[in-house]
Amino acid sequence: MIADYVQYNPSKIIFGKGAENNIGKEISAHGCRRVLIHYDTGDFIKPLIQKIHKNIEDAGLTVFELGGVVPNPKVSLMKEGCRLVKENNIDFILAVGGGSTMDSAKYIACGTYYDGDIWNHKKFAPITTRVLKKAVIVTMPGTGSEVSTAAVWRDDTTKPEKKTCVFANEMRFDFVVIDPVLTFTLPKFQTAAGSFDIISHSMEDYFCAPEDAEFYLAAYEGVINEVKKNVKVCLKDPSNYAARANICRVAYVPLEDIIISGSKHGYCVHNLEKPMTAVYHRTHGEMLAILFPAWFKYCYKMNLPLFTRICVNCFDAKMDYAYPENTIFEGINNLEHFIADIGLPTRLSQIGIDEKNFEYCSDYAVAGGTDGYIGMGIKLYKKDIISVYQLAL
Repeated sequence: MIADYVQYNPSKIIFGKGAENNIGKEISAHGCRRVLIHYDTGDFIKPLIQKIHKNIEDAGLTVFELGGVVPNPKVSLMKEGCRLVKENNIDFILAVGGGSTMDSAKYIACGTYYDGDIWNHKKFAPITTRVLKKAVIVTMPGTGSEVSTAAVWRDDTTKPEKKTCVFANEMRFDFVVIDPVLTFTLPKFQTAAGSFDIISHSMEDYFCAPEDAEFYLAAYEGVINEVKKNVKVCLKDPSNYAARANICRVAYVPLEDIIISGSKHGYCVHNLEKPMTAVYHRTHGEMLAILFPAWFKYCYKMNLPLFTRICVNCFDAKMDYAYPENTIFEGINNLEHFIADIGLPTRLSQIGIDEKNFEYCSDYAVAGGTDGYIGMGIKLYKKDIISVYQLAL
C-alpha cells in the first residue's frame, strides 16, 4: 500500500539545446553577484568552463573557479571551497559536471557556514545555518543528484578513507541546466558507468515499491528499458542527440519525488558499493555493475515473483512457469552480457579486487545501515553482505 507522504521539489529544471547560454541571467535572477564555478578534472571540460565563465561575467557578475573534482569527491577539496567562499564573500555555487561535482558543490553550499562539520549532519534533519544558492550544469547524467536531497562524500583525510551519504532538503539545487549536447564528448566508459547508475537506481526502488501499486514498477521498468536501448546508441554514435536526450531525461526520474513518494525508500546495493569504492577508489557506476548481478544471485529467493518479473520485462528472459528460477538465471545471464557489451566489468577480479577487505567493507556497510542491516525491500545482514561480495569475485 502507498505510504502517506508530502511531496516537495522546488528545483527549476531547464532542459534543451543551448540551455546553458543564459546561465548568467539565471544566477542574477536569484540576487547573487559573486559566483564560484566548481568543476571536474580533465582538459575536456575546460572549453565549456571558459564559455560559462564569460557568460557569467557578461551578466556583470564576479567569477571564481575551483576545479579538480574526482569520482568519489574528496572532503579536502570541499573544505578548500568553503575557505574560498568565506575569503571572497561568494554567494552562489555553480557545479559543472556529473554527480561527484554536484555532491561536492552541495558540501560547499551547505557546509561553509554550518555549525560544526556537515559530514556529521543527522539524516533528513533541516540545515538551520546559512545555505548558499546553488545550481548545476549537468555534463554527465547518472547519479540523479541534480534533483535529490542527497550528497555522497569521501573523507580522504582518514586512513582508511570513508564515505558517507547525507540527506537534507537544503541539498537541493535552486535550478538545474541540462543540455544533452554537453554529453556528446563524454568518454565511453563514463557514458556506460553513468547509464548503469541510472538503471541501478530503478532496480533499487523496484524492490521497495508499495504492493498493489503498478505505477511504480511500470515506471522503473520504463527507465531501465529506455537506458538499455539508448546507451548502446550513444556508444556507437556519441553525437546522437535523441539518444543522449532520452538518457538525460530519465536520469533523474528514479530520484524525483514524483516517483519515489509513497514508497519505503531504502537502497541496498548502493550500501554494498559505498565501502568498496571508498577503499578501492573505483567509479560508482562501475562498481554497481559488478555488484548487482551478484546481489540478484544471492537474493532472488527473497522475492521470487518480483525478480521473475524484472528478468522478463527488462532483461529479455523467457517465462518458465514450471521453474521460475530458470527465468531468473536467464535474466541474470542477460544482465551480465548487457553490462559486458557496454564495456563495464562484471567481476571484482577483473579490476584487481580480492576478498581481503570483505570483512572490513561488510562492517562498514552495516554501520551505515539500520539495526544491523542494509536495504528496505530486501534486507541484508553482515553475513549476507560478505556472501554477495564473494559471488561478485
